Amino acid sequence: MSTSEYFIYLLSCWLNDEKPRGSEDTNWQEIYALAEAHNVTAVITSQIKKLPQGSRPQGKLLSAFNQRLGYTVQNYEIKMRAMTHLIEVLSQAEIDHLLVKGAVLRFLYPSPELRTSGDTDVVVRLSDYEKSVKVLKKAGFKVDFVRKNVSQVVYGGEFFDLHTELESINVQSKIYYSTPFDDISESTGHTYKLKPIYHLLYVITHIAYHLKNGGAGIRMIMDIDALLRYYPDMDMEKFMALCDNIKIKRTAQALIALSKKWFNTPVGIDYTFEDTDERSFYENLSELIINGGIFGYKNGGVGMMNLQRSMGEDGKADFKVSLKAFVKWLFPSAEYLKRFYYYCYKHPILVPAAWFHRFFKAIFGHFSVSKKIAREMFTKQEMSAKYFEVLTELQIDDNHHYD
Repeated sequence: MSTSEYFIYLLSCWLNDEKPRGSEDTNWQEIYALAEAHNVTAVITSQIKKLPQGSRPQGKLLSAFNQRLGYTVQNYEIKMRAMTHLIEVLSQAEIDHLLVKGAVLRFLYPSPELRTSGDTDVVVRLSDYEKSVKVLKKAGFKVDFVRKNVSQVVYGGEFFDLHTELESINVQSKIYYSTPFDDISESTGHTYKLKPIYHLLYVITHIAYHLKNGGAGIRMIMDIDALLRYYPDMDMEKFMALCDNIKIKRTAQALIALSKKWFNTPVGIDYTFEDTDERSFYENLSELIINGGIFGYKNGGVGMMNLQRSMGEDGKADFKVSLKAFVKWLFPSAEYLKRFYYYCYKHPILVPAAWFHRFFKAIFGHFSVSKKIAREMFTKQEMSAKYFEVLTELQIDDNHHYD
């Protein structure tokens, strides 16, 4: 079993509540790098604790796993306190608000505290947007304008993105998501969440968006499994009809089939790819998502995304394009840095310090990953070629408009 296969196997054991088997010659350093890239280190650590002593990582590496588990649980408690406060403030002001993705999906997992998440998306009606900003500021939240009708809200170091509409992938999906407080959601008081079938649709939409824009991560596929496992009676015929309506049916079939392949997701759906060798396609799709944690997902898509967008029709980029993409990966925008370095958010003048922080982390903390990214950008470009093949097969191309 390869490193990536054993990595997926450990995640599958967690989702299926199965005791994992030890594996000889496991490269735990690579497992740790993958886990960190995909923000699932705490989950992997929980499975390591179930392995025989002789099969576990040792010394400082085991300590690193355990430290990440402790940090994840602690961060979950902080996040829950901040989210509870936000919900209370909006509810007391009688403002309807919709929570999506991690804020809701974590509670479908065996251990909610181990399902990490970044920013929490909160959607309010357009008519309530200004009122929401006002009451949150009054309650001690720091609110920064991002773009029209979108603000970043911070409380206790936790980030929330305040929106007035859900993310859409094209004109068709925009119709479904334009009125999220109506037929597609359900509420407890003023707090709304998407109905399961529409939440799965939204997760697939979100993955398609990330595949198009630089990389999706394994945790996103785990979300598919969590929804289908928690709601076994979901009407898949209706779900596929919804996907067909917004032109992501092929993408949905492939991602659900991949989830079943990786995690034994309890769903009766398979997908045979026309005009493509099925095994080869799934290998490319798996590799793209696994490496997405390194090349795109964990790095906000910067670098690889810019490289991919700048390539010619032959899927290749010249040295000048590669160099520009690499610089953007190494020194991303200030807005990106603010999301990952809180001191940079509090003190924008420290953006140059964050660049150097990131640079030294890339060189001394994750040198093997950085070397892999550089090699991909300047020489091999194998992942980029596979990226184009996968998007073509999934019919995620420039005819889709991502809003």
